[in-house]
Amino acid sequence: MQFKKPLGGRKEPQLEQYALKNEEDLSARSSFANSINDSVNSGDGDPIQLHDPHQLEHPAPIPNENSLVRTKSTNDEPDVTTAPYSRFGPREKMILVVQCAFTGFFSSIASSIYYPVLTVIEKLFDISEESVNITVVVYFIFQGLSPSIMGGLADSLGRRPVVLFSVAVYFCACVGLACAQTYPQIIVLRCLQAAGISPVIAINSGIMGDVTTRAERGGYVGYVSGFQVLGNSFGALIGAGISSTWSWRAIFWFLAIGSGICLLASFIVLPETKRTIAGNGSIIPKSRFNRSPSLLFPPLRKRLHLDNPDLETLEPKVKISFLAPLGILKIPEVDIVLLVAGLQYAQMTTHQTALSTVLSKKYHLTVAKIGLCYLPTGICTLISVVTSGRYLNWSYRRKIIKHRQWKKEQETILLEEYNNDMEQVKEIMDNDPKYVFNIFKARIQPAFGTLILSGLGFCAYGWCISVKAPLAAVLVTSGFGSLFSNCILTMSTTLAVDLFPSKAATATSCLNLFRCSLAAIFIACLSKMVDRMTYGGVFTFLAALTTSSSLLLLIPVSRGKELALKRRQQENSLLQKKPTPEKHFSV
Repeated sequence: MQFKKPLGGRKEPQLEQYALKNEEDLSARSSFANSINDSVNSGDGDPIQLHDPHQLEHPAPIPNENSLVRTKSTNDEPDVTTAPYSRFGPREKMILVVQCAFTGFFSSIASSIYYPVLTVIEKLFDISEESVNITVVVYFIFQGLSPSIMGGLADSLGRRPVVLFSVAVYFCACVGLACAQTYPQIIVLRCLQAAGISPVIAINSGIMGDVTTRAERGGYVGYVSGFQVLGNSFGALIGAGISSTWSWRAIFWFLAIGSGICLLASFIVLPETKRTIAGNGSIIPKSRFNRSPSLLFPPLRKRLHLDNPDLETLEPKVKISFLAPLGILKIPEVDIVLLVAGLQYAQMTTHQTALSTVLSKKYHLTVAKIGLCYLPTGICTLISVVTSGRYLNWSYRRKIIKHRQWKKEQETILLEEYNNDMEQVKEIMDNDPKYVFNIFKARIQPAFGTLILSGLGFCAYGWCISVKAPLAAVLVTSGFGSLFSNCILTMSTTLAVDLFPSKAATATSCLNLFRCSLAAIFIACLSKMVDRMTYGGVFTFLAALTTSSSLLLLIPVSRGKELALKRRQQENSLLQKKPTPEKHFSV
């Protein structure tokens, strides 16, 4: 390509095109650097600033007759090679959402799919209503205890092997339940069923924490929670349809077949996302148990940069500790959030358990019709979880932008006060809670309204079934209460992952422990409470309990900055202990 020598300082068309191309290249670098700044957050949500690409001097090469030579600027080049937080793009993240939702679906459906046949089991094995409720109670007990143990394993050994083991145990338990002949067998196998699959929900939150930043986490957690809740919401409808067509045993054969397919899909598709093992997704795990066959797929290898891994994104390994949840439970502000979320979940599950019994004994509906009556609850719950996740994303972005603007103004004031000593100002702002972004307020402040509305809905529901109101009134109040009931669960799950990114599965298992333990207590006491208080009194009590508990959230919201600063310092100190680079494994 030939260039004419410029005359009179005027650029020839070719040089003008080159200058324009140079500016476009610089603009692209600027856009890329800004995208990194937006996605890489420090502990309080502020971006780690890269060099400003516009500080570069435009190169002014003198072309010769044969080629165009670009000289190097005297300024440093911008660091646009910083590895992204995650190599998983939007498409890969949505595949992970579907995979996590698929496995989580079988955890949530196992409890609700059983509700329509409670009276069938009661008559078949000649047991009391209280005894048949025990089969629900033991499920919730082990659903609360198991993640506390398995969550720690997932944070140390990796997500993939623990998920595969959990689904395999669940599959075996479902086959056993389908063949059970006695009441004690059902009790034991329900315990095994819950112990097997329940860790998956906590691990799913850990997977989302591994591949998402704070700004997008609420939406992805909302999607996963929403599809998981499909099982809890529509399980009763599915169970009623299956049992009325075949028998109650067909319910567990359905779960066995579904979980078998899920196990096969997880083995093939689910990659290891734990950042101590796979970094940002570009590092192939050393252990064969953590390696997914999908990594052999050439397009995926290219997208994840498996042939050129970002070894600097590998985080320090977490030691196996079965007492890890105790460290999280020592924080009073976190316990308050978990308690409020647990009470709300317990109210929701108590309402579902009571609905099956009331529709069968008071309204004399068939099993199929009982299943249909769970449809309003299911639809409203799904809307609740998905919209709350999207709202969290919108709310977080709005509040973090406002916080950054305020922090910039404060930085200017401090610079004037300390004679433009940037290091001293930075030290002050990094160690003073006043300048920390209040993640508690951003995540759980909207919960106040939802808890009150949900309590009002379930209170009305209790009195409707107590006086045997028209069925439409029962279903409307049930749906209204469910519409706002799961918002706090999405908010608390997202907050747990935000506060403990390196122990996301363990943190979520603590939430699971609270909600399942409280649900087990309420359901175990339901029959005796109804005998003394009627359904109206029971749900008025539960609504008052959950609504008044929302006032406790004022404590973490008001002290959120101090706790957020403490957690940021702990996480930073952990991340500063860089692991020794290991030999990269190739497949």
